[in-house]
Amino acid sequence: MSQPSSICSFALSLPVYHLFDYELDGANECQAGNRFLLPFGRGQKLGILVSCDKQQLSTHKNIKAVVKSLDDSPLLSSHLMLLAAWLADYYCQPLGEVLFQFLPRLARKAEIMPGTRVQFWSINAVDDELLLSIKSKAPRQYDILSALKQSENGLDAVELRQIHDSWHQPVKTLLDRGLVTKGWRENLPKIVATRLPNFDLTSDQQKICDDIAPLLNQFLVHLIQGVTGSGKTEVYLELMEQVIREGKQVIYLVPEIGLTPQLLQRLQSRLGQAVVSSHSAMTSLQRYQSWDQFKRGVAQVIIGTRSALFSETEKLGLIIIDEEHDASFRQQDGVRYHARDVAIKRAQMLNIPIILGSATPSVESIHNVQKTHFRLYRLDQRVSQSLPPRIELLDCSQIPLNTGCSPQLLQAIKQHLSAQGQVLLFLNRRGFAPVVMCHECGWQSSCYQCDARMTLHQSVNKLICHHCGFSVMLPHKCPDCGARKIRHYGVGTQQLEEFLQLQFPQIDVIRIDRDSVKSAKHFEARMQPVRDAKPCILVGTQMLAKGHDYPHISLVGMLDSDQALFSSFYRASERLIQTVLQVSGRAGRAEKKGQALLQTAFPKHPLMLNLCRQSYSELVEEILQERKMVGFPPFSRVVTFQVDAVELTLAMQQLDKVKSFLSEIDGASSVKVIGPIPALMTRRIGRYRAQLSILANEIKSIRSVLQQLMPKVQGLRNTQKSRLTIEVDPLDL
Repeated sequence: MSQPSSICSFALSLPVYHLFDYELDGANECQAGNRFLLPFGRGQKLGILVSCDKQQLSTHKNIKAVVKSLDDSPLLSSHLMLLAAWLADYYCQPLGEVLFQFLPRLARKAEIMPGTRVQFWSINAVDDELLLSIKSKAPRQYDILSALKQSENGLDAVELRQIHDSWHQPVKTLLDRGLVTKGWRENLPKIVATRLPNFDLTSDQQKICDDIAPLLNQFLVHLIQGVTGSGKTEVYLELMEQVIREGKQVIYLVPEIGLTPQLLQRLQSRLGQAVVSSHSAMTSLQRYQSWDQFKRGVAQVIIGTRSALFSETEKLGLIIIDEEHDASFRQQDGVRYHARDVAIKRAQMLNIPIILGSATPSVESIHNVQKTHFRLYRLDQRVSQSLPPRIELLDCSQIPLNTGCSPQLLQAIKQHLSAQGQVLLFLNRRGFAPVVMCHECGWQSSCYQCDARMTLHQSVNKLICHHCGFSVMLPHKCPDCGARKIRHYGVGTQQLEEFLQLQFPQIDVIRIDRDSVKSAKHFEARMQPVRDAKPCILVGTQMLAKGHDYPHISLVGMLDSDQALFSSFYRASERLIQTVLQVSGRAGRAEKKGQALLQTAFPKHPLMLNLCRQSYSELVEEILQERKMVGFPPFSRVVTFQVDAVELTLAMQQLDKVKSFLSEIDGASSVKVIGPIPALMTRRIGRYRAQLSILANEIKSIRSVLQQLMPKVQGLRNTQKSRLTIEVDPLDL
């Protein structure tokens, strides 16, 4: 007897908040998390099964049936389905878009998922006499047999192709003769480095491990605040090994793909092939292979950026978030969420520990320590016993700068290079020059699509907008008045690189920014002179400020940090402190004493003075007191509604509707409303943006308001003329 059909709800990758109902035949498995091909409009779309209703089909008219199921078993477990539902509810995001965010990119296509194991061929018993007879009659078979005989684990298709491009027919013949056997094996990463033994932990590291180890079977948030070079990674490794010995798995998140290769090699050298990676520099197939191997338990550790948090497994025992303060963990487009906070929720749901680590923890994390929600552990000494360099201010208020560099900085660079040291210069502005203008009429190179100036990239002779990517050739004369007195001002990393190459012609000058580094492999290749301990100068942006361990850097110079002193961004002082301490911490990690120089035109500014005098904890305490006085996060919760539209008036009108909805709901008086107002950058990519923010002292107040507000807001459909986005706990107001 055939099974009755069910009415099932499916989530589609669409910016809508409701689910879609379809008929599911009783012969199909009704398991949440399975992918199905669904009829949609005049075509078909991929959907994820969320729930089933066994009620009779007669109560639903004109309901369509699913086309087919794509999975034998759910790609998303019940745990991840619950986590996605929580994320969608907390961050006010459409459930369909959230669920598709949880899938590896390859699984977002309406296709059957490929296997991730690879075929390999190994040799059977072949005596030397037979091998010699094959050599004279079939040289290609002989070459393949010889290679297989030398291989301990057999060869796969890629390796056989390196022996002969046309390897298929010889291998088929050898299989038919019984000289070769075919099998399957896991496509795990090959490890170049030899496996390293455990390092002896310092007493401080050992104490942290001893304190956390007994608590690895329960949910707790452990925050490790350790100065740069204090060996936080060794603590992670020690605890990871304990979790793996118990048959559990680990998710390890880092903020940037630039950190992944170096860290991946370190983890693999300690843990072996148990470690796989996942980040945007990998192909969709490579990321799916890592996801599948972690899901099946073949890999015990997955290391990656934000999206690696959603890796599927039934044996997750620990989550680690390195550089937890980093803004890269916040997804700024599409599905908007903070990976650190979602990771904490996932750990809580699974009753497992989570470890956050940073030399400069976020203000939110320090606040949670003070509220006893997090447990704090400190590493105040470097493993090498060297002291972190004290920050020295270089007063540039009364002296001319040469391409952004003061005479004192250039002299210090020369001294450290002469002593066989390496130098890191931090300038968080890529390109050649940030301002191009006409001396006659004052014309500036503004973007045609954004309220922003275009940056000169002299290597391609173009003006490029760093917000939308729009570019034009550098004009020979002023577009407004026709004068030829066009000049550029300010310094970017490209100009600084060229200047240093002229100043130090015998020294490698290595620029690291998004223009010069296109992939993780490219990054590793450019950093080879640094690893070889050659005297060199590193010039770079934020990519150099995060987690890299290069022990031969003895001097760090920081250029043009003053812009943060007068920024309208309320987190500017927090970011400046974190960046300065992170960058300065790259110096003096080995036997050479480190020096950190901070150029400023405002050496008497209180923040600049405090950077030299106070510890990070003291600096953060002052920020917390300021935030408390003005009622900013973490002492308030914020939700921002932003509309981008073809006209500013239309964006403001849409937000006026949101504000009117607010006035109609109960408890609206418990929240503070700011706006609607034009966004700080009002025009971006040819569209106009406005925003409205609501603030509340308690999360209960803002959640109560959102529960009543969201059903009304969902009626404001996105169109080509206007799009509404919602950010819960945004990084900016």
